[in-house]
Amino acid sequence: MDKKEIGSLLKTKREALGLTPADMGRKIRCDRTTVERWERGITAIPSTKMSTIARAYEIDVQELAELCGFSADEFPHVGSDDSDVCATVEDLEFLITVARGLQKPMSIRVIRELLKCRKQK
Repeated sequence: MDKKEIGSLLKTKREALGLTPADMGRKIRCDRTTVERWERGITAIPSTKMSTIARAYEIDVQELAELCGFSADEFPHVGSDDSDVCATVEDLEFLITVARGLQKPMSIRVIRELLKCRKQK
């Protein structure tokens, strides 16, 4: 799906929720014009806001991420690596962003896999 198609989907969802771009901007904590640029397909949705945007538009975060071109590898299944977890502040911010979009808590194994995939990029 290209940015315009994703934007059209977001606009349809926002309108179905009875919200203006300004209302949505307040929910997501961004400017109204940013919402309008996403909805017109001018600007891509940033991965750092993916879960916040998905929640605000009432879209599954994994579905939105895949529509935006993120691979399933960026949302890996539970792995088997039992080594210690070592994370930077950026890693923790990334994990918090992902966790906010989930319906249930992440296991330590999922956290390890997310960090491993993140470090491979």
